[in-house]
Amino acid sequence: MNKPKYDITRYLCAAAEIGPKFRAKVFDQIIDNTVRYVAPSYGVDVPLVARHCIRGQIRDFIVEAVISFVLLLALFSSFNTYGIMFGIVKFVFTLFTYPWLVAIILRWSNLYIGYTIVARDLKATDKKEKKSSFIEAQYDERIKTLQELQEGNVIYYSGYNPFVGSGNPVGAWSFVCSTKMKEERKAENNILSLYVLYDLIDKNMKELKIPNLTVQDKLFINGSEIREDSRFLSNVYEAPNSLVGESLIDEFKEKQEENVRYYQTIQVVGWQGNIVFSSFFRITKNEKHLFVEANYYAVAPLKSQYYEIDQLSSSISFGRFLKMGAASILPAIIHLPLSPLRAVKYGLAFFKGRKDNKELLKQIDINPKFDYGAYESIREMAASKDMEYYFQDTDIDMYQKQIERCFTDSIIDYLEKIGVDTSEFIQRKESIINQGIMINGGQINGNVTSMGGITNNLINQVKEAF
Repeated sequence: MNKPKYDITRYLCAAAEIGPKFRAKVFDQIIDNTVRYVAPSYGVDVPLVARHCIRGQIRDFIVEAVISFVLLLALFSSFNTYGIMFGIVKFVFTLFTYPWLVAIILRWSNLYIGYTIVARDLKATDKKEKKSSFIEAQYDERIKTLQELQEGNVIYYSGYNPFVGSGNPVGAWSFVCSTKMKEERKAENNILSLYVLYDLIDKNMKELKIPNLTVQDKLFINGSEIREDSRFLSNVYEAPNSLVGESLIDEFKEKQEENVRYYQTIQVVGWQGNIVFSSFFRITKNEKHLFVEANYYAVAPLKSQYYEIDQLSSSISFGRFLKMGAASILPAIIHLPLSPLRAVKYGLAFFKGRKDNKELLKQIDINPKFDYGAYESIREMAASKDMEYYFQDTDIDMYQKQIERCFTDSIIDYLEKIGVDTSEFIQRKESIINQGIMINGGQINGNVTSMGGITNNLINQVKEAF
């Protein structure tokens, strides 16, 4: 099945080509990170973004390396002709001649190539994959691994929030209700099966026909608690398993461990990947009660600077071409003496991952609680705090209400079928819906953080004042 192509990948690829800071983050947390888990970036083609980071890094390295070579030639020529003392003076004056000219031309060319890739190539939806360079080919295995990580069914988190990669919380609720049988069905032997219940919810969710909705079974595990668990960590010196067998997933539908929790994950990717809404549902039972839990998260659109690609014309005018040259003059002067250091910096970036991994391996040896979990995803790195448009907020509200209604109705239908008295569950459901109406009045504010609790507190304070 072909994956849908979202604009969000194009924006992040553009940031990788022309944004050194973003590129450095991707190298550090994604490309070079071969020991810790890499969080999924929903709606994003992570391998493609990684490839653009590598290509941008290669271009910058080549520019700085060539400038450094020219500087060394100028230095050697000055020393050879005038000796060391006068050679230094001659070298300083020489910097403002052909080395500076070469630096301007190279930086101008790099800017032009980057602009061409961002403004023209990245606007093509079906662009053929370019042939890998020698340096890029060294990362082919890692790129393949990143693709597999995005398709896994296990999430390893670091810190408090288990739903890493899903953005910010926008709502949550939970309650306990009785599983007492109806009077006329007490004699029947109907067993409440969570496996069957989850299967029914899965079926009903897919029938909602919400565009780009997916239903997945996932385990969420604390990354610092898997050292001795061979089910999830095959080798302590490698990243944990992102994909486990369906039998193990099914096992955790009916039980739970303190460190391992199963959640049925319903996700909607909207607005060409600019927003991602995720629902995480968990149901547990004992002999008398059913515990139901729901968590809602949303990833907001990217920060405004990532969308500047849309303001660029696909054709490069002569005026803009000259502006690129003018913009290259000052950086060429400032960075010219530092080019050797910059070349070393960009070059070592391709080896930094090996060095960092050696340090991580040492930490693994001395720390039995080494944390294999992820902090954030590429998508979260670039996300803004607020929604960009009013209708994105209302769409998230719509997704939540539809999914929430389907989830609770599915449980009621199943409990009714096996003869459980659902009066208490229905009462709890109505309470959630009523609370949702009050909360939603405070949510339409352009922010992905729920304001319902604050609104209710203000209302209560006004009442007390009167």
